[in-house]
Amino acid sequence: MIVGDTLSRYAARRSQLLSGTASPGEVLEAAGDLLRRRSRLETEGVDAALRGLGRPQVEAWLKSQKPQSLQPVLLRAAEEAVEVVLDGGEEADMWRTSALEGLSARDRAASAAHALAVWEGFHGALDGDAAQLRDRFLAALQSLDSALSSRARWFIPLNPQRRQERDLLEPAEQDAAWWFSARAGCDDLVATWTASPQTLTSHLQECEACRADMADAAPVDMPPRRHLTAEDLWRLDMGLLSEDERTRLDAHTARCGECAQAVLALDEGEAAIDEALDMEEDGTVARSARTSRAPVSHRAHAARLPEQREVLDERRDFRVVLVRERQRVRLLVQPLAGRTVTAAVFLSPGRPSLKPAHGPEGIAFDLTSASATGARSAHLSVQAGSETLERDFAF
Repeated sequence: MIVGDTLSRYAARRSQLLSGTASPGEVLEAAGDLLRRRSRLETEGVDAALRGLGRPQVEAWLKSQKPQSLQPVLLRAAEEAVEVVLDGGEEADMWRTSALEGLSARDRAASAAHALAVWEGFHGALDGDAAQLRDRFLAALQSLDSALSSRARWFIPLNPQRRQERDLLEPAEQDAAWWFSARAGCDDLVATWTASPQTLTSHLQECEACRADMADAAPVDMPPRRHLTAEDLWRLDMGLLSEDERTRLDAHTARCGECAQAVLALDEGEAAIDEALDMEEDGTVARSARTSRAPVSHRAHAARLPEQREVLDERRDFRVVLVRERQRVRLLVQPLAGRTVTAAVFLSPGRPSLKPAHGPEGIAFDLTSASATGARSAHLSVQAGSETLERDFAF
């Protein structure tokens, strides 16, 4: 997307506004689009279009608004923006276009809100039920922004286009339009998503938000190299690990199959003890069966890691991790060093392949439903450049 194309798109909005065929919602959105960019776009005819909207039309439009529906749109846009980096191939433009459409949907809502305020200046403030509808509409947008603006970093792959959109806005509008402006200068952070940079750019050294993001990722990017000791496992079992220690332990077991198995065995032993204690409380096991462990109610179950990870294979360009949660099993194929990776999982003959889901951790396959049908193994196919992996695995 280039600046000329963007300007043409907004110019087309003015043509739509002046055509006389636009719906009340389209009038508000188009009018707001132009007014919020009045220094760069022609606004003649905008006031007349807003004056031509009657109160019943505006009230009916307010009744139909559901700003909360923008939340899944923006979340999907965040996932698609990340795909621009993870894919990096022919489909990158498709992901970019789709993600930008999600951001534009949020911007159109902002334009409608802006135009609504101008409309009230012409026609007088809404009152009664209409005023309540307006307030709920504006409050819902504010709540949406409070919940999602912190995810602006996922839109960084769209920064060239976001900066163009931001710069078209009036200066007073730019900061509020976080979907275009927040983290719009943090392009350098993207490189840290797929590899650990040898040296930091001046931006990464100076940007407080980027430094915070890298610090949050550091425990995962640089896990402790040593294996878990008996004391580590004991402290995990007793729930004595701090949150930071649990984060480092989780990062280590994601890369170390031996330690992941040790933690898994610990959980399996805990489950067996729980079952024995439950039987004892029911009177089906003698008191002598009680172990030296603390009673069930005193054990720190909540301190346990929510998942166990086993590294099935690790190559130069990718890593394969089996993730077991209490009620879910996933297979992750994680690209390394910014490599482009494709993967597919096939169940036993006669069953279709699993649909991949792309996210910040890589390519994920949900094995839960397959496990529920009795499947216990599958075949994995991974392609990374000239390297191919074909293997069966059990889950």
